[in-house]
Amino acid sequence: MRSITQVCCVALLALVALPASAEEAAKGHDPRAAFAETDKNGDARVDREEFHQRMVEIFFHGDRDKDGYMTTEELAGAVEFPKDFDGADRNADGRISLYEFIQVRFATFDEVDTDHDGLLSVEEVVVAFEVRD
Repeated sequence: MRSITQVCCVALLALVALPASAEEAAKGHDPRAAFAETDKNGDARVDREEFHQRMVEIFFHGDRDKDGYMTTEELAGAVEFPKDFDGADRNADGRISLYEFIQVRFATFDEVDTDHDGLLSVEEVVVAFEVRD
């Protein structure tokens, strides 16, 4: 069973792909910027559709060879904590499909949604990010 810290990390990092450059990596992750990037309609909430869209973007950004799957190496380059995906390869084919990737990420959406309204607020995401540190 995962601790609340692990759960919050997984859901929060679903919003944040790895930085594109060494300069961005040196700055660290900004949960507010990641939230704003995910909040496509600008309503200060991330709903399940926006979350899903962000997961698809992160997956296809990480799928370097564009074969529709992420290898262990691609996963390590796309997410901050690739260990979150241990056990995600349900069909044991040695790679993560989009479906498997999204299953892992949606498994913790509700944990970060502390007011249980089906939406993530920037405050919920920032708190989850702070718990990570």
